[in-house]
Amino acid sequence: MQFLSAASAWFAASLPVIAAMYILKRTYENKEISSHLLWRKVLQEQEANRPWQKLRSRWLLILQLIVALLIVFALMEPVWLRAAQPTAHVVLLVDRSASMAAKPGYQDTDFLAATRLELAIQKASQWLDRQAAGRPITLVATGAQPEVIASRLTNKEQIKERLESILPFYGKSDNAGALSLADSLLQEDPSGETVIFTDGYWSDAEEANKLRLKAPVDLVMVDEKQPLGNLSILYFGVKADKGETGTSNGVITVRNDSRQDQTVKLEVYAESSEKESILAAAPSIAIPAGEWQSVEIASLPPALYYKAHIQQLNDAVQSDNDAYQFPSAPRNRQALLITDGNLFLEKALQLAGVEPVKVSPSSAAPVGEQAAKVDWIVLDGSSERLSGDPEWSKLLSDKPLWLIDHPDQTDKNSVIPANTRVETKEHPVTSYLTFADTHIGRLALPNSADLAWGDAVLSYGGIPAVYAGTDQGKPKLRFTFNLQETDLPLRHEFPVLIVQAAQWMSVGSQLELGAAVAEKPLELSLHSETVSAAWEAVELAGGGLPAEQQRYGKKTELALDLSTQQTAPSVPGLFRLIESNKDGAVVSSRLLAVTADHSELQSIDSASETKLELTAISDSEAERSSSPAIKQEQGQKLSLQLYAAIALLLMMAAEWEVYRRGFSS
Repeated sequence: MQFLSAASAWFAASLPVIAAMYILKRTYENKEISSHLLWRKVLQEQEANRPWQKLRSRWLLILQLIVALLIVFALMEPVWLRAAQPTAHVVLLVDRSASMAAKPGYQDTDFLAATRLELAIQKASQWLDRQAAGRPITLVATGAQPEVIASRLTNKEQIKERLESILPFYGKSDNAGALSLADSLLQEDPSGETVIFTDGYWSDAEEANKLRLKAPVDLVMVDEKQPLGNLSILYFGVKADKGETGTSNGVITVRNDSRQDQTVKLEVYAESSEKESILAAAPSIAIPAGEWQSVEIASLPPALYYKAHIQQLNDAVQSDNDAYQFPSAPRNRQALLITDGNLFLEKALQLAGVEPVKVSPSSAAPVGEQAAKVDWIVLDGSSERLSGDPEWSKLLSDKPLWLIDHPDQTDKNSVIPANTRVETKEHPVTSYLTFADTHIGRLALPNSADLAWGDAVLSYGGIPAVYAGTDQGKPKLRFTFNLQETDLPLRHEFPVLIVQAAQWMSVGSQLELGAAVAEKPLELSLHSETVSAAWEAVELAGGGLPAEQQRYGKKTELALDLSTQQTAPSVPGLFRLIESNKDGAVVSSRLLAVTADHSELQSIDSASETKLELTAISDSEAERSSSPAIKQEQGQKLSLQLYAAIALLLMMAAEWEVYRRGFSS
C-alpha cells in the first residue's frame, strides 16, 4: 500500500488534542445531600481536583479518536498496488542497439550485469515477477527491423528464456519502427500498454518523439548514471607503399566519446597466412574529449591482413576497440608456365594480372621456397612425360593444374571435329564466350577415368574442348586442343578466355571480401560449384561477449538461394566465408571484417543527444496534444478513500447511538 498525499499525515496531530480535551475536562459526580453544610466538603474536593488525572474509558473519546484517525487516513489518499488484470495485454520492447552493449556506469547490488542489455534483461525479469499469472505478454526487440520474439505468451518462464536469447545489435537500429510496431500490436486492446527497457540513447530519438502513440508507454531506464567513456576506432586504412619493398602504410582514426581528454595507446599487428602475428607498430595519440584524431603508420610488413587494437581496459564498449584491414594491392598470383614456347599465352597471363614463371619441360622441378611461391601451374603439353617424373608428379598433384593438350596426327586418341558448332555450359571460364568463327584443327580424346574431377564446359563440333572442375579441393582445367594450332589467339575472345581461366585457377585465393557493417546486406559472388556456405569466426572484436562466443564458436550456415545477397554477421570481428561443393570439399575461403555502426556507439556518453519524450494520443482531439505517454513504473492502483469514507459513516452512526442511549462518560 502507498499514500499519494503522505504530507496529510500532519493532521494526525489532532488526535492528541482530542485526548487532551478529555484529560483536562473536570468531571463531577451527582450526590444527594441532606444538608448544605456538606457543600464545604464539596468545595474542598474541587480545590483538590488535579487536571492531569488518569484517562478513563469513555466511548465518545474512543469514537472521536477513530473518526479523526479515519479522516487523516482519507486525507493521505491511500492506494493499494495490485497486479494488473490478466486481460491487459502488454508489449515489452527491449532496446538491443549498440549502445546497450556498453558496460553499466555503476553496479547495483540487486543487478550484477556486464552490459546494459544484461541489466535491462534482469529488470525485465523482475518486472515479470510482479505481474499476475496469465497476463498476455508480447516481446519485441529492436534491430535493423523490429523482431517479434514472443507473441501473447502467458508463461513467465518461457518469456524469460526468450529474453535471455536477446543479443546486442551492432548495426543501425530502427528504434522508432520498433516502437511503432509495439503500439500497433495494442490497437485491438484499449487497456494494453508498452513497456520499454532502454538506456535512452536512441540515434533516432527525434523521430520517435514525433510518433503519436495510442497506448500508454512505461519507460524503464537502465543505467541512468554517468556511463564510462568510450574509445573507438572509426577508420583503419592500409595502402601499399609505392616502393619495391612490399610494405604498406596505414592510417588509424580514433574517436574519444568521453568527457575527459585521453591518451590512447594503439597496437598494430601484421597477421600472416601461417597464423603468425607480428607487432608491427605501437603508436600513442592524445585525443581531446568528444573529438577524434588520426595517426599514420609507415612500413607495415607484408601480411594476409592487419589488426589495429586499442589498449584500454576501462572502456564502455570493447567491440569497437579492434579493426581489421586487408592489403590494398596484394601481390600478383604466380603461375608456373611449363612450355617450350607460347608467347601469346605468356602475354595473356600477364594481362590477366598473373606473373608467369616460364620453365622448360626438360628442366628439373622447382623445390623449396621457389615451389612454395607458385600458386598454380600451366602445363602446355608434355603431360605424359612429366607425370612419370616423381618430383614433377608430386608438384603437379600439390598445386592447381591447368593442362593444355598437344594432339597431333600420330595420336590415336585425337580427332578432327566434323563441324564448327560450339556448345557452352554455364561456367565462369566460358562466360561471355561464343568461339564464333574460331578454327580448331584437332582435339584430344582423354580417357574418361582421367576426367572424373570435372565436366565439359565447352564443346567444339560435338567434341569436348574445355573441361573444368576441382581435384582434391583444388581447381583444375584441361584444354583438349593446342592453342598455337588454332586461330583463337588472334581473336578478341582470347584475352577474355585467359582472364576467366586465371580467375578460376585462383579461386581458392581470391581477393578478400573487405569490410562491412554488422548485419548489412552483402552482394556475394559465390563459386560455381558452391552448394553450401558458412561464416566461421576467426576472431571476435574485443573478445566478444560470452553469448556471442557461444553462438559463433561454430560455423553459421548460410541459406543459399537464387539471390546472391547475403547478410554480414551480427557481431564485430573477423569472419571467414567458407564455400563447399557437393563432395564437402572447400572451393573458396575469403575473409570479411565486420564493424559496428559508429553512429549508434557515438551516443553512449553524449550530453547533447536528443532525449526520449514520447507522447500518447487519446480519442478526444482536445487531449491529443497534452496526454503524456510516459508514466512511472507501477501496477494497477486501488483507491482506499471510499472504504475510509464508509468506515467514517459507520463510526458517526455509532457515536449517535451513544448519545441516544445517554452515556456521557
